[in-house]
Amino acid sequence: MLVLDKTNIIPYLRERYPAFDTSGPVSVSAIGDDEEDSRGLINYIFKVRGGGRSLILKQARANMRLDDDVESTDASYAPPQDRNYSEYLTIKLRRAITPDFVPEVYYADRENHVFLMEDVSYLKPGRSQLARGVMIDGLAERVARFLSDIHFYTTEFYLDTEEFRELGRRFVSTGMRAIMENWLFLRDTPTHQCPPLTRHFLPHIFAQDVVTQSHILRHKYMNTTEAFIHSDIHTSNIFASNHQLKVIDMEYTFAGPVAYDLGYFLASLVSQYCSAVFRPFPSEKERNEFKQYLLVSMYTLVDCYQRRFAAHWDDESKEVYRSCPGFRDAFLSGLVPDAAGYAAMPMFTLCVSSFGFTQEFEVIPDETQKLHALQLHCSLGRRFLMDRERIRTPRDIVAAVREGEKAYLSRIR
Repeated sequence: MLVLDKTNIIPYLRERYPAFDTSGPVSVSAIGDDEEDSRGLINYIFKVRGGGRSLILKQARANMRLDDDVESTDASYAPPQDRNYSEYLTIKLRRAITPDFVPEVYYADRENHVFLMEDVSYLKPGRSQLARGVMIDGLAERVARFLSDIHFYTTEFYLDTEEFRELGRRFVSTGMRAIMENWLFLRDTPTHQCPPLTRHFLPHIFAQDVVTQSHILRHKYMNTTEAFIHSDIHTSNIFASNHQLKVIDMEYTFAGPVAYDLGYFLASLVSQYCSAVFRPFPSEKERNEFKQYLLVSMYTLVDCYQRRFAAHWDDESKEVYRSCPGFRDAFLSGLVPDAAGYAAMPMFTLCVSSFGFTQEFEVIPDETQKLHALQLHCSLGRRFLMDRERIRTPRDIVAAVREGEKAYLSRIR
């Protein structure tokens, strides 16, 4: 296998992808060296500029990349290299369904585990914008549209049954799924070392009732094959402006429970909310406006998803499903408690991950306030997980966040 770096990428492109103009000045930079919001990258990603355009080159290697260009040599945690070609195919499939929300892919090299794709850095990562208090117009609605479209058009509600089953067989993603199944739900990996600031969270996160409910959700995640899910959709994997949005990093894709994607993105919004309660703002008015924006985004994410999925169902599902609107309603309402429970999984893991805290927490300069934000985050995760059967509507999600915030602040003030 050819290991690519800044010194050999240009000759590689000349040979393998001559459509990219390398006749004039060309620059190569490694994403993660000086890019914001790059913590937790497991692949080697390069940005190549030349001939008036820019592209991204992504390579999977035998060992997982960690922070600061350090590789994990633990074979039990190394994701399979063929994830790269699977990701290339999943991007192509998703782009066929939702071209406005998915980058273009140009070329795949299975031998060297490389693919080339559109550079979406003309947009900015959602997480870093939200961490600065930027309210991205229509963020939750556009994510809901992306998810509902991808999910519906890859369900058995729409596809021929055998076609649906073949899709699931083609994208099993056993190695990538194992990372989520063990790291996210069990919070048990060789690289898992809890940061000192949150070490006292461990007895709460590994309490027997939390562990039991985490296993229940893990079992559902492992055994539910409803649709093609992203499985790692959070605000760092969303590049957005007020007018455009692109979703990246689809290497964890497989047929799974659609509520998981909703919950995973919901968790990203909740983490921003917890940070906003404690991080500095120019004024309390701006703090409250941003918090309200996030609450509305949480509501909109689920509400818009349900409405759009229902519209697809009514217009395009197979007759056996169109003729039973009661099943449609039961299916969509049943997503909400599961989404709340799934949201708790990354909320717990974020607090004790060896990768460190995400950007919205790192922008809090005061360590005491940062700890409060993380404790609120963990307590909301517990509320989402243990009370999820009482969270039945988008409004209930917002109420759970507000009530959890109020309860936490009453304990510390």
